[in-house]
Amino acid sequence: MRIKKRGVSPVVATVLLLLITIIAVSLVAIFVVPFVKKTLTGSEECFGILGSLSFDDSPYNCFVENNRTGFSIRIDSENIIGFKVALFEMGTSNAYEIFNETNLSNIRMLDGNFSELLELPRKGGVRTYVADGVFKRIEINPLLGSGKICGEADNIRINKCLDSDIIRLIESP
Repeated sequence: MRIKKRGVSPVVATVLLLLITIIAVSLVAIFVVPFVKKTLTGSEECFGILGSLSFDDSPYNCFVENNRTGFSIRIDSENIIGFKVALFEMGTSNAYEIFNETNLSNIRMLDGNFSELLELPRKGGVRTYVADGVFKRIEINPLLGSGKICGEADNIRINKCLDSDIIRLIESP
């Protein structure tokens, strides 16, 4: 007795391959395309302010041993309503969101007290802040009016203050 082997005809195989391809493309269109659109929504907002938040090249970007750290921020866009600052010291970091009239117990304006409200620089302006503690590296991220926190805009390594006038201003209340 002979066993007859039958294969799938080339026409049926082609139709099956086409159906599998159409189903795969449909699944990509249903799940992947909306996911990518949702992920990219708002990214153009961050792209539009690229380079608008940075550390200013200031002599106040320094720390006073066992005491305080100064840093100067420049904002060049009206779309930035605040910034997130991450202060790094020996394996730990502290992050704070700073807006106009933010009150933080451990960050102050250069000429202010720790209990006073903070101010942001105006467009094209610079403000110097003083943090309580010694920090060796600082990162900043822009905060936009839409509530979006953009990726890291700038970071800086902090060195010891050398100028006695600057040390006095950073150490003051």
